[in-house]
Amino acid sequence: MRLFESLFHTKWTRERVSWTIAYVYTLYVALSAVPPFRDTPVFSVAAASVLLVFLYIFHSYTNLDLKTASKFLVIAATISFLWEFIGVETGIPFGPYVYTSALGPQLGPVPIFIPLLWCALGYFCMKASNHYIMASALMVSLDTSFDPVFSAKLGLWTWTGPTQYFGVPFSNFFGWFLASLTFFALFFLASRRKPESSKYAIVFYYLFGLDNVIGDIVSGSPGLAASSFTIFTVAAAIVLLVHKNNAAKTRTKILQVEQVTSPSRQPVSSQ
Repeated sequence: MRLFESLFHTKWTRERVSWTIAYVYTLYVALSAVPPFRDTPVFSVAAASVLLVFLYIFHSYTNLDLKTASKFLVIAATISFLWEFIGVETGIPFGPYVYTSALGPQLGPVPIFIPLLWCALGYFCMKASNHYIMASALMVSLDTSFDPVFSAKLGLWTWTGPTQYFGVPFSNFFGWFLASLTFFALFFLASRRKPESSKYAIVFYYLFGLDNVIGDIVSGSPGLAASSFTIFTVAAAIVLLVHKNNAAKTRTKILQVEQVTSPSRQPVSSQ
């Protein structure tokens, strides 16, 4: 609640405006699961996915400088496309699968929209944790929730080999971690700095995770919803603790620097 209070009761900045819009998006996704909005074109999975990409583009170019935002877009889209291409053609590292025509135009065996979705999810995970390993783990936790629904329930792609986790092979999650780790590491190397993580991003990540849990329930998968809720809650708690710890260390360093650079106050002696 303190995060929401600080968002609405302090000076409005570009960051706070952009995160407020992001929170409105999570409300929109939640509404898509309940009547009378459910199963309408405006609140469909396709519409929500497209809006997520637009939200990412708006958000990244608002909070990152033009060069950094463009660099992330190019690196994340290129690397994710290459991994998807390899995955569809060889089954490595995700497991054997094939995309259906539901996601629209394709570049080879990969829908053009898929790399953009990787970019969107990657950006918000990176804003929640600017450590590339942790951000990659956040990507995996997202995938554990929506991949079973998107593949088994909505038929956006089909797994052609054995599966273990609600219709998804465990190898898929390893693939997600590897692909995410690759473009996060390359981006951090190319930009030579880590974008600042945000407490607002952690809240967005958790709310977006809850949206996925609601989607799991609506799709008739209570077991998947319970698993997703546990994973998102643990992941968000860990990231929040790390964020608070880093913030405390930063404040301590600032105080130490101020103590060193500030002139010492010596008592004035009377003659």
